[in-house]
Amino acid sequence: MSDLLIRTEAPPAASFVDSWRPRPAEAAPDDGDDTPFEPLILAVEDELTRTLGVEVSVHPGRGLAPGAPDIAPELGALLATLRLGGDVARPVAQISGVVTARHARLLGDQLLALAHRLWPPARRRPSITLDVLVTVAEGASVVGSIRLAAPPDPVPVQPAVPLGAAAFTLPMRLAVRIAEEEVPLARLLPLEPGLIIPFNACPDMPVRLGDSQVALASLAPLPDGRQQASITALALKPIGDRA
Repeated sequence: MSDLLIRTEAPPAASFVDSWRPRPAEAAPDDGDDTPFEPLILAVEDELTRTLGVEVSVHPGRGLAPGAPDIAPELGALLATLRLGGDVARPVAQISGVVTARHARLLGDQLLALAHRLWPPARRRPSITLDVLVTVAEGASVVGSIRLAAPPDPVPVQPAVPLGAAAFTLPMRLAVRIAEEEVPLARLLPLEPGLIIPFNACPDMPVRLGDSQVALASLAPLPDGRQQASITALALKPIGDRA
């Protein structure tokens, strides 16, 4: 017999190859925004896992071409297969149909609403691209990318009013001189209750704002006995020491 000895060993485990894809030339340049998106990414991963019912892994993407769809058709095909009663391990073969596009849009709306709730407040980038790996069966997976736009800036309930225009909405009291009469001091010496001092009413009463006259007004009675002054003309004129 031969002295040849044969030693058997288990085959080495298959080494995992990281499929790294460079940023497409058509993609927008990196804006340098290092805002942490981990909570959003984990929430998208959980949402896709619940929606598709299979294991889903989500990672930051390298960007998409400007004309690329926001939701990969492959992911829309998975949702269409699930909602039509099929097996996600065997998704629809035609990914360019109307049904697939409609389900991709539904999936995008669902994820976009989630992203807007969890978008970091200090974000500067207009969108985020995520790579999605869906394990549909043992040894079988579906890969696609999604692009989620940033939420719009909050719109104030009332538009901002410039300071100059806002000044016109401030409440202000106007002084109206109803009558004016010059009398000698001797007529005022016997002041006592019930003394009547005649005066001439002004047909055009000046309306004063501070030390300036701004308009002319006329007096008109109201049904309840009060009086109201109605502006008849604008007449700007300084009064007093100020020019």
